[in-house]
Amino acid sequence: MTVPIWLHQATGNEWGWNAWCLDLLGFATWAPGEADVLARVPMKLDEYRDWLARHGITAPEAAGNPRVVEKVRGDEVIFTRDAEPCEIGELDHAIQLLSASREDLLATVSSLPPDALDWDPPYRYFAEWASWRTVRAILAHIANTETHYYLPSIGYEASLAPAEPDADWREFLPEHRQETLCFLDGLRDAADRARVSRDREEWSIRKVLRRLVRHELLHWKSMRRIGREYYRRHG
Repeated sequence: MTVPIWLHQATGNEWGWNAWCLDLLGFATWAPGEADVLARVPMKLDEYRDWLARHGITAPEAAGNPRVVEKVRGDEVIFTRDAEPCEIGELDHAIQLLSASREDLLATVSSLPPDALDWDPPYRYFAEWASWRTVRAILAHIANTETHYYLPSIGYEASLAPAEPDADWREFLPEHRQETLCFLDGLRDAADRARVSRDREEWSIRKVLRRLVRHELLHWKSMRRIGREYYRRHG
């Protein structure tokens, strides 16, 4: 049995290769090269399935080798399937997955001592243009990416000011997430559930859904790594 994979060769600031499985909302993995990212898929699929199972979400059967069904290249482009109308069931599933990812994120952050939230970790590799190095900055980045980057690309007009890293994350995280969920819920009755835009960047509802889930999972894993390294160095 094979698993269908959509490959994205990123250009610009976001270099490297991303392997997505559009049948599994939010699943993706990254590597510098095409062969490398495909080799990572089976292991990362197992991790994703385990994550779903921990939250009581039906997990797909284990898959075999990846099978590339589409390959795109560029900065913020979409796959062919991203341009198709989103089904209501996909919206429901995205909301379910965002609840699971937020549960894990909050459990991780709440377990860290206050000093760890502002600790600047010794990254080996970190993009110079990215301002979110600490856990506290990552939390603001997650909130702002949802309401001031992803959602505006499909018609949302932000009513909240961008979250500041020095603000209380216990307040701005639920505020921004509530805005996100309300907007997603409203898409059920939208006349256009594709909302494809092809300006400087290419976006659609389906792309936003997979990116919302992937983004929080990615940064949750980053915060776990920061926590482990903090404890290793500070006891």
